[in-house]
Amino acid sequence: MTTSLTTQVIVAGAGPVGLVAALILARAGVDIVVLEKRAALTAASKASTFHPATLEILDELGVLGPMLAEGEIVKRIQYRTPDGPFAEFVLADLAERTPFPFRLHLEQARLTPLLLAQIEALPNARMLFGTGFEAVAQDENGVSVTADRDGRKLTIAADYLLGTDGARSAVREALGIAFDGMVYPHKVLRVMTSDDLDLVLPGIAPITYLHNGGKSLSFLKMPDCWRIIIRVPGDVPDEIALQDGWFADRIREVMPGWTTPPTVLGRDVYGASRRVASHYHVGRAFLAGDGAHVTNTRGGMNMNCGIHDAKALAEAMIRALREHRPELVVATAAERKRVAEEMLIPRTDRNVAGGEDWLQKVRDLAASRSSAIDYLAAAAMLDMLERPARAA
Repeated sequence: MTTSLTTQVIVAGAGPVGLVAALILARAGVDIVVLEKRAALTAASKASTFHPATLEILDELGVLGPMLAEGEIVKRIQYRTPDGPFAEFVLADLAERTPFPFRLHLEQARLTPLLLAQIEALPNARMLFGTGFEAVAQDENGVSVTADRDGRKLTIAADYLLGTDGARSAVREALGIAFDGMVYPHKVLRVMTSDDLDLVLPGIAPITYLHNGGKSLSFLKMPDCWRIIIRVPGDVPDEIALQDGWFADRIREVMPGWTTPPTVLGRDVYGASRRVASHYHVGRAFLAGDGAHVTNTRGGMNMNCGIHDAKALAEAMIRALREHRPELVVATAAERKRVAEEMLIPRTDRNVAGGEDWLQKVRDLAASRSSAIDYLAAAAMLDMLERPARAA
């Protein structure tokens, strides 16, 4: 038995990217259907850094207040050696460029329920859990999506499809879009601790990069713990990297005086890839978020870029529906692809490359307030999304 629906936009995937797009569309009066193959929103620990440009979007959507109350507000970024800090950047210096001159650390799983609650309150939005995208057919006037809804077939006709279903995107595969790139040669070990790291690294900032020669550790302060991030060489098996002894040895390599390893609340190892979709659309089916681009996690940019994709494409679809001009969405997709290729990937690769030349550049940037502000603006992704001009 096949059930049929008709709507204006289908959003496939209910992560932060899909739900931001869905809420923008629905608030503008567009009829939407959101498909999510899982039975509920994922609670998995994934991206957790929200940059100022993204905070502006979330504020417009009315979900930022609860996030600020719950998250860790980051006002400083620090670079240091075992002897102490050698460069520090103060995000308050961005106050003239953004109303939110700070980063926010909070699990993305704390954002998605806030978005979902608003979507479900709108009469023109339908949220379908347990419904997995399977196939799409289309012509110049629209798309027809086939989905599996708890074992039964569902077909949905719409003007547009937006695939926000992750790095293994079924939408991207159905469209035959290549996702070429590379796997980074290293993996990442993430260790969570409740210890007070200020006792070991006095004056540590909520984002701190600790360097000693060619070795480094990264530290991110979360609302309930510290995350210690360690690069794992490609020839080290995951089971070895997860052992207490391996973790302790890496800490001592970077900071010999840190002889007592921190208390471990949890740990995991994950890999990362660098890929950009060869096209961001076929006809009236479009890609956003991890389905369109993935990169390493240093700097926390990929999810933010996906949320920016969602805003740009959703707003283009709203205008295209009103003006009957699908070329507006095509042009926006091309611009988002340019941003990924020319800005997102080079910046995240630079963050990973490191090296003495980069560290010297960091010192020089921190020594000049104007250079530091420009550096912070790029790290905050303020130039990676078209934003309305601020009032004087």
